[in-house]
Amino acid sequence: MGALVSARTKFRRVLFTRQSIIAVILVYLVVAFIFLNPSAISWKLNLYETPPAIGPRRMTNNPPFPALSRRIPCIGPRGKLLSQSPDDDLEEVTLDIPHPTPWTGSYEAVGIPKTWTTIEGRYGPYGYGEQEQSYNRSKVDWNSTDWQMLQKQCFTRNARRFPQGETIDDSMMKHSRLRYRDLSKPPRAPQWYEFRASRRTAIVVRTWRGYEYKNEDLHYLRSLVVETALKTGGEYQVVLLVDMKDYEIDIFASEPNYLQALQDSGVPPEFESMAVLWDDRLLDTWYPLVAERRTMWQVFQPMQLFALHYPEFDHFWQLELDMRFTGDAGTFFDKMGEFARNEPRKQALERSMFQHMQKRIGDYQNFSSAVNTANNGSANLWGPLRIPDIDPIGPEPPVPHAANDTFRWGVGEDADVIVTAWCGDVRKTNDWVFRHWIGGFAAERDTPRYWCPPAIMRSSRALLLVAHEAQLLHGMYLPSEATLPSFALWHGLKLSFPQHPVFHEREDEDDFREEWFRGGPEASIDGFGPSEMTMPNGMGMSFWWQSRWPRAIMDALEGRQLKDDVKYPYLLAKKDGKVYVPNMVLHPVKHNS
Repeated sequence: MGALVSARTKFRRVLFTRQSIIAVILVYLVVAFIFLNPSAISWKLNLYETPPAIGPRRMTNNPPFPALSRRIPCIGPRGKLLSQSPDDDLEEVTLDIPHPTPWTGSYEAVGIPKTWTTIEGRYGPYGYGEQEQSYNRSKVDWNSTDWQMLQKQCFTRNARRFPQGETIDDSMMKHSRLRYRDLSKPPRAPQWYEFRASRRTAIVVRTWRGYEYKNEDLHYLRSLVVETALKTGGEYQVVLLVDMKDYEIDIFASEPNYLQALQDSGVPPEFESMAVLWDDRLLDTWYPLVAERRTMWQVFQPMQLFALHYPEFDHFWQLELDMRFTGDAGTFFDKMGEFARNEPRKQALERSMFQHMQKRIGDYQNFSSAVNTANNGSANLWGPLRIPDIDPIGPEPPVPHAANDTFRWGVGEDADVIVTAWCGDVRKTNDWVFRHWIGGFAAERDTPRYWCPPAIMRSSRALLLVAHEAQLLHGMYLPSEATLPSFALWHGLKLSFPQHPVFHEREDEDDFREEWFRGGPEASIDGFGPSEMTMPNGMGMSFWWQSRWPRAIMDALEGRQLKDDVKYPYLLAKKDGKVYVPNMVLHPVKHNS
């Protein structure tokens, strides 16, 4: 009996040693992590498999991600590391002249440098002027350049910087993952908790079959790849999302069909390997409950499917071919993302509904203070914008009332949608032709919703997937410019508008400026945007959904003859026989006729 008691005592001692307890705890944590986070096993999805164990509906207020490790230099189109190839560098300079003050927005607030470039300094690395004798950079055989391969090599060099770097299949383009929906099986909509962060962003440029690529388009696309994907060590990846527009061949019926369509798409050879094709047949199978799917109404449906089938990106920028960055594009996106990450959630929507005009209201701190005063220290929206059709996924606010928050909630959290221009309440907007187009919602036109034109935005994967789910399963739809902002607000996801520098051709006309400012926050009745919602025509803006001025700026920068009724843009500076343009983004820059 004594021997038995002694054995039991020894067993208890072994069982309850510190090492044993730690081992048991570790096993428990691993098992719990796998069951609570199915994506711990893999980020890949089968869209028709049995759904995984149900996770929490609402997100939590997680701590900010740690900074990524140092970017490892990548090889550029000239076959050299970009860090050792001056010929691949754009030339941004500072000039000892007064810098123009933006019509709206701020260099200082967003962190965009006040640099200047000439047309040769900006696009010379990408082939501009290479036919001239004065071209002093080594030339590139662009037709033999494979931009997707360069992006893949760059990502491989930097794979260890990313949480899932070693597991992501980056050979993604020529064998597209996009597929028709299997109508014989009920689809499932992936949920936010099924994914781990990848810390990568897709830059998706929309284009279409039959688009006539001019040299300026090629310079623009080359610069995007180098300055976003290659200079950042793979933090971005540039994709061409190509609408095949009434193409007769069924592109998803077979791989030969898809490859034939790729040849017929008109995409220049150097960009073919980074193109992803889609057509109306694809949208028909996924969104049968939404009758109208034309791009002007539903520009984000292809993006939703891209996010569904390419989940290795956390965020997705949608860009257009008629954009131009007069400074480093990668720096612009970095700064937009940093601003949005550091912006608090409190009054973010309210700040996005007013224009920060420095000549009327001072610096961004004064602007934010004025918005806060107009809202009496509280906010019109705190947590999800509740409508009966949506079960929110966003996190609960840390305090019950916005007035008790000290502008800390959301700081350090990546925004789920970054918009590039001002937002407005659709129900109060009288001059938007699409304002009454909505379907699938209980309150129909009385549903609270917001639009932020143009549809050049960055979205999180979670936001694109909840919009996908709503359209696929419930037939909810609203116009493109209102889709992402509204779904973000309904779900309690973070929205941000970094007010980047925008100029107007009528810079010195104060009366006209007031028509746009509309009294600002101080004149607002409720702090929820200007009381007067009608805005003047935006044809003179440097960045807007419609404008003729960006084309004039580029023409003058390149030395083209301007039309008789077009004034020389005051933004441009001449020094030492060269013409310089300040750092900004231009849209739209339509082709010369």
